[in-house]
Amino acid sequence: MADRKKWMRYLLYAVELLLLFVLQETPGLLPFIMGAKPMLVLAAALTIAMVEECVPAMAFGIFAGLLADFGGGTPMGYHALVFAVLCFFLSGLCGTRIQIQLFTSVLMGLWSCAAAVLLDWLVLYVAQGYSLAAYALSSAYLPIYFYTLLTIPVCYGLQALIRRFFSRF
Repeated sequence: MADRKKWMRYLLYAVELLLLFVLQETPGLLPFIMGAKPMLVLAAALTIAMVEECVPAMAFGIFAGLLADFGGGTPMGYHALVFAVLCFFLSGLCGTRIQIQLFTSVLMGLWSCAAAVLLDWLVLYVAQGYSLAAYALSSAYLPIYFYTLLTIPVCYGLQALIRRFFSRF
């Protein structure tokens, strides 16, 4: 019975990532803040990693990263690799050292989301040799970071609802 609950939970996580990807990529559905849209799949992958074990967290990081690569026009596998490593590390940290609640999930989101967005900026902008790197960071990447950070409590609430739903049975 426990295996069945676990696989049902994983299925709901996958459906959640797909729905958030559709929300993220649908034009005109989410408002732009300072010209940026949030990376909902990143916020969901990070919050899933906070409540799951390392290997499933990494798998959902890969899935979310592939969705981000598909929607963002980046080379296939880039975000999958970054999200997988980040989710694996975050899951290991949260599973052994930190009790995850809303406040701590936001604190974990502060640095993990920053790591993902800054790495995007470094690899996809600075390393490509584009000029005005500081301007790109302040006008494009930081608004994405803050907007994504605002969605972490909502994604954490979704993960808490899913876990609470399956703990009843």
